[in-house]
Amino acid sequence: MENQIISSIYQVMELGFNNQIIHHHTEDNELSGRTITIEDKEIINFGSCAYLGIEHHEALKQGVIEATEQLGVQFSSSRAYASLGLLKEVEAEMRHIFGQPLIVTPSTTLGHLAAMPVVVEDDDVVILDMQVHSSVQMAAQLLKARGIKIHIIRHNDMQGLEKKIQELHGKHEKIWYMADGVYSMYGDYAPLADITALMERYAELHLYIDDAHGMGWTGEQGMGYVRSQIDHHPHMVMATSMNKSFSAAGGCMIFPNEEMRHKVLLCGASLIFSGPIQPPMLGAALASAKLHQTEEISQRQDKLRELTRYMNQQLRDKGIPQVVENDSPIYFIPIGLPRVINPFVHKLKDDGFLINPAAFPAVPMKRGGLRFMLTCHLEKADIKRLVERIWVHYHQMLIDEGITEQHIAKHFRIPQFKLKPMGRNLSAANAKTNVLQVSYKRSISQIKASEWNALHAASGTLSHSVISALEFVFSSKAKQPENQWDFHYIQVHDRTGQAVLSTFYTTALVKDDMFAPANVSSLLEEKRHQDPYYLNSKVVMLGSMITKGEHLYLNRQHPEWQQALQLLIDKMQDTAAEVNASQLMFREFYGALDSELKSTMLDKGFTVLQLPNNMRLSDVAWQNQDEFMHHLRGRYRSDFRREILKFEDQFTVITDKPNNQQALQACYQLYSNVFERSLEMNVHKLPFEYFRILCSHHSFDIIRLYLKHDPRPEHERQPVGVMFSYFEGGTYHAMIVGLDYEFNQQFGVYKQALYQTAKRANTLNASGLDLAFTADLVKKKIGAHAEHTWAFVQVLDTYNLQVIENLRAAA
Repeated sequence: MENQIISSIYQVMELGFNNQIIHHHTEDNELSGRTITIEDKEIINFGSCAYLGIEHHEALKQGVIEATEQLGVQFSSSRAYASLGLLKEVEAEMRHIFGQPLIVTPSTTLGHLAAMPVVVEDDDVVILDMQVHSSVQMAAQLLKARGIKIHIIRHNDMQGLEKKIQELHGKHEKIWYMADGVYSMYGDYAPLADITALMERYAELHLYIDDAHGMGWTGEQGMGYVRSQIDHHPHMVMATSMNKSFSAAGGCMIFPNEEMRHKVLLCGASLIFSGPIQPPMLGAALASAKLHQTEEISQRQDKLRELTRYMNQQLRDKGIPQVVENDSPIYFIPIGLPRVINPFVHKLKDDGFLINPAAFPAVPMKRGGLRFMLTCHLEKADIKRLVERIWVHYHQMLIDEGITEQHIAKHFRIPQFKLKPMGRNLSAANAKTNVLQVSYKRSISQIKASEWNALHAASGTLSHSVISALEFVFSSKAKQPENQWDFHYIQVHDRTGQAVLSTFYTTALVKDDMFAPANVSSLLEEKRHQDPYYLNSKVVMLGSMITKGEHLYLNRQHPEWQQALQLLIDKMQDTAAEVNASQLMFREFYGALDSELKSTMLDKGFTVLQLPNNMRLSDVAWQNQDEFMHHLRGRYRSDFRREILKFEDQFTVITDKPNNQQALQACYQLYSNVFERSLEMNVHKLPFEYFRILCSHHSFDIIRLYLKHDPRPEHERQPVGVMFSYFEGGTYHAMIVGLDYEFNQQFGVYKQALYQTAKRANTLNASGLDLAFTADLVKKKIGAHAEHTWAFVQVLDTYNLQVIENLRAAA
């Protein structure tokens, strides 16, 4: 199965690529730093991280020229063998700036790959801020491979950090907290005073901090944000960049002592096996390091500080929000979904400005926005014009989306704001008259059974009476939190009364590893012995955890189907906000994925998730066993004879429902046996009361398997297998299996249960048999075929998923 995170990233990035707002190429013969030319248009560049604007400085260019003329364009040798003397000069100048032992590396990423595996030892443990730069997270994978435990905390959560330190106290030699000094998306800062206080309080705490985006534009001699706030702590390793504001090439790793530096120099893999910074850029680095020790850098810092102050004031004057307002030159204007961000960025490009779309995976799916930076190349007039255009387009965006400033503030959890009013009225782009009527109910008892069943009864386990029974079992009165579901019903009709959309959704507590690999779920279940709801989140999903089928009735032939779909999504998102859900899920969709629906859902902020295959027998109308076997493929036919048919006469098959508490309890125990072993789809255990409902409801069919020659004493004899199924005509749905594993291997109880289920579907003249998810190979032995199954997911909070991905990579 495709990795969910990679799949989601690809879908979002492809959308940006197709909209021509990423992967640009300049067309200039010469660059000034202030403007670039894209698609034959000169635009002002607010997308550069060269904050001090020294990439065209004569001293740096002269440094490149001299180094190239004297040393050539390449020096091809690993550092362990030989390095240019120019590198030694660069390191000496950088040490003048930082006053600490350091190593200049070919890039900051290669610096992390050299330093982290050396300074973090086998008895240590690592805590990552969930927003720490990707290059740090990538290097952390090397630590995982050595068996070093990696933990993740929420962004800048100092209470969470201290709690984790206390949890790990005494179990490890060192506890490393890894963070950024200035975070690259929102431009917010690490709480360095708090971190320093924790290092003073806990002797084992060490800080590994990447200040790539803090370098140059602040601090004495441009030493960066971190060192502008704190001294170099004896327990701190710092990384910074000689790109960006420094305008050369390479990274710089700064250590608390010479011993650590020497060890990294001799043992860092990327310092042994990777190439060096080449002569031209070493020349630029040396010139930049010297320039940083002059008054000119202070003057440029002052200029950038004034531009930053001016930008903040302009944004405030127009009422334009920021996720974080501070004195960093990185800005983030909250918007929302990629489909809203992309045209906003396009409009600004048409206005003559290049800015960066900031979207998933850099930020949560619905918390994207406009990201742009200031450099010393820019002028106040550029800033004023950009803010003016953002202000105009922001007004238009609110109108087009039908939302308010309060909606944005609430969603991004920022202070309330109010855009400065415009002197003219704007109209919504592509405005349409609302021709749809929405019915929203909280109980299916408020909907006529005939109306509901006409749309849903044949689409799965979704009849009116069944869902009514679910409401009874999974209510707010249930004892366990995982069984306390909220039910919501949405029906959308046009003015003529024609149904355009109908569905129900639930909110429920779900294990975040539901679709994770079984070995990851196994690790989490160990933790859940002490904390039963560890990595559980509220999810808003179509249908429920126990219903199956096509939960969404959507009349795709109706001209307003997309508007109806948006009305449903809006309601689900409102519910998600009320219960603080981590994600929305639309399920299930079978077979080849509809490209139009996929595109529509992606536009609305949902990515595709491939679920385990659904297994189905399309034809169960055979006349006899020979005809049944004739439909099996050759190799499965022999498996069927050897593994199933051979044992059929060992079983007594009962299709009467259990008629007393003891009989039902025996069936529940068989289900419990399977539940304890089933981690392929890790869900919460169903309550006994649910099975009581199955036995009393006419739509459910129950098959029990007994051994004819059960070796147990007669008073101990119980069924060895059970299958709970749903049937109201049409497809026969096998839902829940229970097994006695003591006899499963010897008699093939599970395979026999599947075969008897197929025979039962045949006896009841079902049109087909749905065997649900997992165990594909075994189900193929009775003629089932795999059917691709999909869901659409919108992740609202990525923290738990990041923790699980971290475990998956380590497992």
